Amino acid sequence: MRVDLKSFFSPPKSPLPWSRAFRGALSVGACAAVGVFMNEPGLGVIAAICALWAWTNDLGGTYLRRLTSMATAGAMMLLGGAIGGLIADLPQWHFWVVLVAMLLIGIVHNSSRALENAARFGGFALVIAATLGITHLKEAWPVIEGVVWTIVLMTIEHLIKREEPSEPGTSVRAGLIRLRTGEVIDWHFGVRYAVAVAIGLAIAEHFGARRAAWVALTTIAVMRPNDAESAALVGLRAAGTLIGVGIAAIIVSITHEPSALVGAAAILAFAISPCMTWQRWAGFTAIIAMAMVLLDLSWLTQGGDRPLLLERIYDTGLGCAIALAATVAIPARFRASGGNPPPAR
Repeated sequence: MRVDLKSFFSPPKSPLPWSRAFRGALSVGACAAVGVFMNEPGLGVIAAICALWAWTNDLGGTYLRRLTSMATAGAMMLLGGAIGGLIADLPQWHFWVVLVAMLLIGIVHNSSRALENAARFGGFALVIAATLGITHLKEAWPVIEGVVWTIVLMTIEHLIKREEPSEPGTSVRAGLIRLRTGEVIDWHFGVRYAVAVAIGLAIAEHFGARRAAWVALTTIAVMRPNDAESAALVGLRAAGTLIGVGIAAIIVSITHEPSALVGAAAILAFAISPCMTWQRWAGFTAIIAMAMVLLDLSWLTQGGDRPLLLERIYDTGLGCAIALAATVAIPARFRASGGNPPPAR
């Protein structure tokens, strides 16, 4: 596949979503700031990350459609986190539970964007809770608070701007209808997806990776039924990680003041939507840099997360390699018809 380097810096093809960018910054910044104010930066970071995921699943449309998409994302996070918490102290079950969960997530991939995103966020939460040992119910409250806060911001924006445009077929309802009819279920991709994520997590845990979840999260995020799309996302994610970790390293080397880190995370969250509209690698850069700054904030009481910045590059590289290997491992003749999504999603 020929790579056109000029396309990496071409002008955006659509207007940059500044309103959405402001909501992203407020979603992340406010949650992180409250955590610092309450002297619970770790819980603040959980709320900020979950707020970001719920904000990501706001795909426009009527108020009810937007609310349903965001609430579904929140429900899937809680479900995934609960399952992960149940197996956190049972490492022998990690592989099998993750395998089954990712199989289910994989087979709903082509249903609709809202349902697909919500399922992936649930997978993120499951892996994070299982590998970090998040077992207390108090960790569920930041999830709820982050999602509710993001919905409040969306509601305020809706009252000002009214209905947001959306693509047809992207809603949770449309995805459930397609799943009920069975027209989009892709067991072939589900199996590849499940095996890739579960093996990646098992490898990371076996070799004692400090943050084994990062490997699995990368595979969950970039793997797609379409080979070309998976390969492109792997490259864009890798480039975004390299640049994002570099940006985060500069920020945390300049300051470890909690308020400054919150401000930096909010600025990076503001950049996600415009950057993703411009170029996806730039969007990944903003996401990775923001996540690194938030993780450093959550670990301030233990000296911050700076020593693990380089490990992020290794873990992400391993996750990308596993996704790419799983993409090409099964010959095309054994797959479903291309694994491409339906025209309207």
